Parts: sequence; C-alpha cells; structure tokens
Amino acid sequence: MTTQESGSRSEFDTLVRAVVDEIAHRTGGDVGIRPQVGQDVEQARAQGQRSGVYRRTEQPISHLLERGGAQAMPMPGTGPSGEAQSAAASMASPAAVPESGPTAEQWTTAGQTPAETVRSSAAAGSFEELRVDVDGPAPTMTVSGTVWRLPTGGATWLAEVARQADGSLAGPISYRDGNTSLRPGTSIRVQLTGQPPLQPFGAVVTFMKPGVPDEVVGYAQATPHFREVGIEYDRVEDAVQIDAYSLHDHPVRPQDLPDITLTVEDAFTRQGIQVTRNGGSNVIPLSTAVNGRWSDIEMHDAMQQHWSQWRPGPSGEGIAQWQVWTLFAGLHDEGKDLGGIMFDDIGAAQRQGCAIFSKSFISDRPPNDPAPEAYVRRMGFWTAVHEIGHCFNLAHAWQKSLRTPWMPLADEPEGRSFMNYPFLVNGGPQAFFSDFRYFFSEDELRFLRHAPERFVEQGNIPWFDHHGFEQARRSGADGALQLTLRVNRDADRQGAYRFAMLEPVIGELKLTNTSTVPKMVDRNTLVGDNLSVFVRREDGTEASVLQPYLRYCKQPAPVMVQPGESLYEQVVLSFGVGGWKIAEPGAYQVYAALRTAPENASSAVSAAPTGQVLAAPLPIRVERPASREQERLADDVCTDTVGRVLALGGSRVMDDANDVLREVTDRIPDELVAKHAAACLSTAATIPGKVMSDGGARRIEARGTDADAGMELARRAYEDLDTAAETFGHIRLTRNVEAIAVALDEQDRREPATQLLGRLAQTLQDRQVKPRVVERVQQLEQRIAGSDGSGTGRT
Repeated sequence: MTTQESGSRSEFDTLVRAVVDEIAHRTGGDVGIRPQVGQDVEQARAQGQRSGVYRRTEQPISHLLERGGAQAMPMPGTGPSGEAQSAAASMASPAAVPESGPTAEQWTTAGQTPAETVRSSAAAGSFEELRVDVDGPAPTMTVSGTVWRLPTGGATWLAEVARQADGSLAGPISYRDGNTSLRPGTSIRVQLTGQPPLQPFGAVVTFMKPGVPDEVVGYAQATPHFREVGIEYDRVEDAVQIDAYSLHDHPVRPQDLPDITLTVEDAFTRQGIQVTRNGGSNVIPLSTAVNGRWSDIEMHDAMQQHWSQWRPGPSGEGIAQWQVWTLFAGLHDEGKDLGGIMFDDIGAAQRQGCAIFSKSFISDRPPNDPAPEAYVRRMGFWTAVHEIGHCFNLAHAWQKSLRTPWMPLADEPEGRSFMNYPFLVNGGPQAFFSDFRYFFSEDELRFLRHAPERFVEQGNIPWFDHHGFEQARRSGADGALQLTLRVNRDADRQGAYRFAMLEPVIGELKLTNTSTVPKMVDRNTLVGDNLSVFVRREDGTEASVLQPYLRYCKQPAPVMVQPGESLYEQVVLSFGVGGWKIAEPGAYQVYAALRTAPENASSAVSAAPTGQVLAAPLPIRVERPASREQERLADDVCTDTVGRVLALGGSRVMDDANDVLREVTDRIPDELVAKHAAACLSTAATIPGKVMSDGGARRIEARGTDADAGMELARRAYEDLDTAAETFGHIRLTRNVEAIAVALDEQDRREPATQLLGRLAQTLQDRQVKPRVVERVQQLEQRIAGSDGSGTGRT
C-alpha cells in the first residue's frame, strides 16, 4: 500500500473548492466551480452506464436499497429488524474474490464486528465523492473515492475491484493519499443500485477493516464524467490547425474501427474526461519582422496575452484551473524534429499550455504511403491529443518506470496509446496505427480518472510530479537517511546552476543520517549499483538513465554513521555509457536515487521502508558557446571516447581522445573545459602507470612520465584553485591534487608538491570544507615536506 503526502497549498485549495461545491450541490445553486452536466448525463444513464462520479447522498441507505430495482440486493449491515449485521457474512464465495486481493479467510475476518451506517450529514463541512469505473468505454475496474472534512483535510483512496458471484464489486484498497484516517478501511464492497429513468443510479459502499466496525455509505450518481475541462485553441497565421480527424480517413487502421469523426474534445470525452471548447479560435498575426520560430518563453508570453481563460495569481503565475490552452504554430526553435510540446513548465503553475508545430516532421508525407495527405492529418491529430495529454500530467508510454510514479507502473513501449510514439514501436507507424483505437492505456486512464485532483488539474503540481520522481522523494522524506545531490557553485536567480558549454558537470553526493540514533551504512553505497542517476532535458521529453563507465563490485564495508554525520562521493553527470547526457545548451534536471532495504536485511543501507532514498532534483543550465572556436570543437569533444577520458580522469592509451584534449587546452585555454582537459593530461604525464602492450606478445609495461610537461599542465588546471574547486568539485579536486603531489614527491619534486598542497588546504579551508578533509591535506603536505629530513612542513 502506498501512502502519498499532500501538498499543503493544493490540499487547502481543494478543500475550499469541495466545500463550495457541496454548498452549491445542496442548495441547487451554480457557483461556477464546475461545468454543469447536461443532456449527455441523461443519455449515459439511458444507456445504462453506471461509471462516473457519485456524491454522498442525503437519503437513508435503506431507502436507497429499496429503490435499487433489478440491480439491488439485500445489503449486509441493515437487517429487517434494523440490527447491524456483518458485511462480510454475505460476501461471495472464495472463488469470487479477486486473485490479487485478500484471501477468503481475510474477507470473513474483516466483517466480524457490527457495521456502522454513515449518513452524509454525520460530519459538518464534509463532502464526499465516489468514482465508479466498471463499464462504458475502456473500464479499468477501479473504484476510488475522495472525502474532505473541515478541519481535518482530505483523503483519496483507490481499489481495483472484481465482480462477485452476487453481482457486487469487491477489492482491497491499494492506494491512499492525504489524511487516511478519514477512510481507515482496507477493503471495500460496492452495491450498485437503481434503474433509470424511474430509479436513479446509486451506490452503497461498505468499508471493511479487520477488528473495526464496517462503515456503510450511500452515494447517488452526479455525472458520468470523471473530469470536466475547458479547452481553447489559437492558431498562428502561418500554421495549420488540425483538431478533428475522420477515423476512416487513412486505410491503415483496425478493420472494425468505427467510421466517425473525432474532435480533440471527443477523444477525451469518450474516455470519461469531458472536454468542452469554451472560446478562442483566434488567428494570431505573424509580423514579417520575426522568423516564425517559437521559443518556450515566447509561447508562455503568448498564452498570457491570447488565452481568454488565463488567470494570474498574486505572483503573476497562472492559477490552477481545469482549463487548457493549445497553440497551433509553425516551428519551434528546436527545428523540424519537435512536432509538439507541453511548453508550460515555467514557475509553480505548470501544464496549462501546449503547442503543435505544423511545419515539423508531423507534416512530412512518407514515401509510398497509400494516403499521404490523410497520414499528415492523422499525425497532426495524434500530436494534439498527445500534447494535451501531457497537460493532464501523463508521461510517455516508455517513461513510466524511470522513476517511482504515483502508483507502480510498468513501461509500455509497444502500447497503442496516444502517449506512445508511433515511430518507436516495432514496425513503426504502420504497425502502430493498424492496431490503434484512439484511446489511452488502462494505466493512463486510471491516472486520469482516479488520481487525486491536484495530480491531474492543469496549473496545479508541476510537470511530472506525482507521475514521477518528485512525489516519491517527498513520500520517503521522513526516513532516517537523506540524500543530497549538489554542485559547488551558486545558483542563478532561477535556482539553476549554470555551466559553460563543454564544461563537465561533476556533482557530489551526500548521504546524511538525519535521525537521532546511529545508523549502520555500507561505506561503498554511493559508488555501487544501488545508486541510480537520471537526466532529463527540460526542452525535450525523454529522461535517460545515466550509466557510469565503471561499475564497482565491492565487498560491503559497514560503518556506523552518527546522527548528523554524512558520507560523501563524487558523481560524473555529463557523460556515461553511450556518450554525453548533458552537452547541448539548455536546461536539464538531474535526479539521484539510492536503493535501500530494511535494517535486518543484507543491504547497502538502512533507511525508510520506501525502498529508495531520493535527492531533490538538481537543475542545470548549459550556456551557449562563448566563442566560435568553442563551437567548432564541440563535435570533437562531445564523443564517447573523450567523455570516457574526462570521466576517468585521464588515459595513457586513448591517443585520439588525448589529441582532442590537447587541442582544447591550446585553442580555448580560458574555458573551464580546458582545465578538465589539462587535468587529465597532467595525470597521464605525471603519475607513473602501466599499460598492456599491443605487440605480438601481450604484456604489461610501465609507461614513463614527463614531469616537466605534467607540471605545466597541472599549472593550467590548478593555478586558480577557487575556480578549480567550482568546476571539479571539492572531492575530485582534492583527489587529483593529492595524486599529483604524491607523484611529484616520488620524482624528488617536493617543493612544487608542497606548494600545491598548501594552496589546496587554504582553498578548502576558505570554502568551509569539513576540517578533517583540510587536516588530511595538511598532513600529506607535512609528510612530503619532511620526507627529506629538512623540515617538518607547514603547520
């Protein structure tokens, strides 16, 4: 069972909104919070569709059951004499219990105590909804609910249910969010009642928990839609707007696909998310003085200027509301490779706007296609729904397991969903659209229909939160260990850490015991397979796992970490197996996760039982090239071999990469990447090493040193140690300088060795590095200075 943590701001807003909704519901008034339901409600009811949103009813539960019609059955807990009975006593046979749920014995045990019938008026200032998802288009067999109460807050629960032999629905509650004491049950049983038009739909839910009286709550259907959202389109005059598609327009399709025309609104509404066009349809003029390409900030500005539903909050950012703005434009700054984007990820209010670029690859007509014009229309429509799906906080089909999502999900790389890329599946677009039925996947529908409101609502929690890394980090924040990912420089005004182009990003990990008792931790945990690092470029869409060039298989080295103490380790973030991950100018987010296990397990680390300790995301921004020369060198530097040498700190055999590094030190000596290049070359030249010969008979040979060349390269790398500390990080800088100093001492060059160590100790002290690190450097300096017997070194 997963318990998520509510954000205070959004929980309070939701609570206020719910109370206002309830007032309107009880008085029959329209307060403008939610769109009013209309003819489609009666149509769904006439078709017998029971899925949708139910609200807690004022009617006594016994009255609801009496009017239950053909679907009704005697409800446990309210016998003829009014005496409470066991809800589990009339439960289905063991064979009818869901395979993933409790055993028959557990179901029986859950109902040994009397049931308690709960009236909706039992709690003043309360509001409660039930979401039934068991029929209609693409049912997920899920029942969820939300309850708000003043002043205790709100809670959301979810259960995947199965039909029982007696016609009811039952299953364990597998997800919780918020104040879970408001609904302490661990399993539910749902009785659906009513037969329109004479008998309205209702639901009676029994909440069960072993050793606790059952709770029986009644609900009446309010709407067949799980969400109600407004949408507005605007188009730049040089763009093509495709917001509808005839499903038989292209011959590549499922043979039984209905011959209908879907609008974007229809695509969502038929899946339980009512989307209604509420304005817009403006054509935005394009001045001849501009280039027709759009940046993210330009689109964000356009959203504020042209979107009629834009509502700025006190800080100027958009407020959360069930509204989406979609811009149809020609081309993004990224060029033709970007067909669409959920661009609104600026500030706290995100996911309100997206754009579709009609001059991008989505308008390319494939050769030999049987209907190329229809292909373009289909791609334009798919892109529009795909990007609007991101505004609902949906991830790509293949991204779901990259980080811990709101509920455990598996990747669906072959999924036929709006959130997958047609050209990434086996067989490409032909295979994708042959099986595509213009729906989201079951997991995506479960998120859209049942996730807590703030997870999904536009302008609420940030992009990819609660569908990814950040929520998992917060839910595990109360553990005994805290993981920090950092770089040794100040952040800019936007909170990002800026790096020069080609400058390697070297981070540092810090694992701290935040509890009040000592914790046993593996000393090597930060360099082993328990650590995972992910990099996501913010103007892209795909997060990638950073695979280090080296994997260490070390024997566990348990160490007792006292309260407040930390373990430290460096981590190379720019490159790994497969090349550079942080290279192109732009903004990135870097995430780190450390796998954990209970204290009594044979594990690398003991922490909270969430399975992972996660660091806060590290925002990185890579600057544009500072010179034409730097830009020319980029193709040579940003290769896997050069990245490997920079990551490992030097090579004696990778001559091509070393040639590139020498070129960097000569042609752009003032750039920070030149310091890294010089450091790698200095290590190879100064520190004696061994190589495997490539002659006829392989053998290990010693590789000589060039101390003079090495010292000159070391000067370039470490002349300004304060700047070096920012770009190398304290850990890597200290290790590099100590290794160089020891090598110089072995070559009887003690004076430059001690001078370098002395300056390093002073720099680390000035930067407030831990005293024990400074002392270690000073001790090495003293040892080298006194190794010839001439003195005792510095103090």
